[in-house]
This record gives sequence, structure tokens and C-alpha cells, in this order.
Amino acid sequence: MKMFRNIKQIMLEIFESRQLLIELSLKDVKRRFSGTYFGLIWGILQPLLTLIVYWAVFQFGFRSGDVGEIPFVLWFMSGIILWLFISESFSNASNSLLEYNYLIQKVKFNVNILPIVKILSSFYIHLFFLAIVLIVCSLFGYFPTLQLLQIVYYIFATIFFVFSMSLITSSAMVFFRDLNQIISIILLIGMWGTPVAWDLGIFPEKAQFILKFNPFYYLIEGYRDSILSRRWFWERPVLGIYFWFVTAIIFLVGANMFLKLRPHFADTV
Repeated sequence: MKMFRNIKQIMLEIFESRQLLIELSLKDVKRRFSGTYFGLIWGILQPLLTLIVYWAVFQFGFRSGDVGEIPFVLWFMSGIILWLFISESFSNASNSLLEYNYLIQKVKFNVNILPIVKILSSFYIHLFFLAIVLIVCSLFGYFPTLQLLQIVYYIFATIFFVFSMSLITSSAMVFFRDLNQIISIILLIGMWGTPVAWDLGIFPEKAQFILKFNPFYYLIEGYRDSILSRRWFWERPVLGIYFWFVTAIIFLVGANMFLKLRPHFADTV
């Protein structure tokens, strides 16, 4: 029962600090690019170039063909933009307690919101890329349909999943700084272990079954379903139940780990 009380506590504290959370996330975006000549443009230019390079390599280098009836460029872009958001937000959220160590020293400050601050600051930039993808899809004749509404669900699922993982990694990184390098390696492996740039259909059915255990598969494919109008989220009931089961376990472990280690943060950062 104590474990579930901890979950209630951490969610209540975040809700009570919701206004401060929004303010800090907006300031974080500005702070990341303050002092640079082009400012926020760098936050958009770097992932945009990454998107273009990846697409060029797979489209022309590996000569990846269309996925079913969907042009490869649309299929690829609708998946890579979510992965870039996941990668950036998780990496930044994991490092949030160290980056905002001066706030942790304040007795009354709610440190629970720091991982979400970094996630939201990355999310604002993600919205820009989502708009670009929707425009490109429209140019190819894939106009927004009712299925696009469910992208709100997949965005929420992504943020909650990343937050759940960051509760574990951010609290652990305070005491084990090498975790930052390990996370970079995990994200690199995750990029190639998730069907972001390759179609799951190229593998045998047994291999597909195993690869679908990757929770990111559910999110990436859900984004494609929403943007390219292939299916509703309830048409993947087994994957949905599995995803939320895994997410609930990670959140349960993360919330309890975070609250247990929180009293020691100020003495360590």
C-alpha cells in the first residue's frame, strides 16, 4: 500500500505545481539557446538536418522502397519525429536533477517536476516538426482525417512513458554520473532496434512477435496510424494492454525509487 501511496503523492505534487511546471519548461527552451545569435533556430535546425540525413541515407543509400502503398518518405518521417522527441526528452530528463541542482538546494522546491520540465521543453519543438510532417503528407495527398485526433493519446502515452523511465534514471544519475553515457548507448541501440527506419514486415512472424515487445514499437506505429490514417488505437488491443502494463510497472518502480532517494539529492548534487 505504501508503494501506491507514493504514486498518489508524486502525482498530487506535480498537479499542485502545474503552473510552475509550464513556466519553467518555457524558460528552459529559451535558456537552452540564450546567448546564441540564431537562438531557437538551432533547436529546430539540428533535428531537421538529422531527419533529412536519415531520410537521404535510407531512401537513396539503402534504396528503401515504399511501405505498402505509403511512400517511404512519409512513413519514415512520421516515425522519426517521435523517436527524436523520445531520445531528446529522455536524455534531458535523466540529467534534469544535475542541471537544476541549484533548485534542489531549496527546501520548498518540488523536485518531482524537473524531469517533466525537460520533457515539455522538448515537446514544444516536437510540435513544430509534427506540423511539418502533416504539411508534407498533405502535399502527397495524405490529408488529416479523424484518426489524427488520437495522436493526442499517443503523445500522452509517450510523455508518461518517458517520465516513468526518467524517474528511475534521473534519481540514479545523481549518484552514478556514468549513467549518462550508458543512456546514450541505449538510445543508439533503441534507434536501430525499433522500426523507425525499417519495416517490421521484413522479418519472419516469430521475429516480429519478439520485436513487438519493445514498448517504443507501440508508440511509433501509433503515430503512423494517426498521421497516415491506417487504423485506430483500439485496433491494437493486445499491444495497448501490454504497453500500459509495462509503463505502470516502470512508473511504480520509478516513483518509489525517486521518493526514497529524494531526501539525499541535496547532499549529493
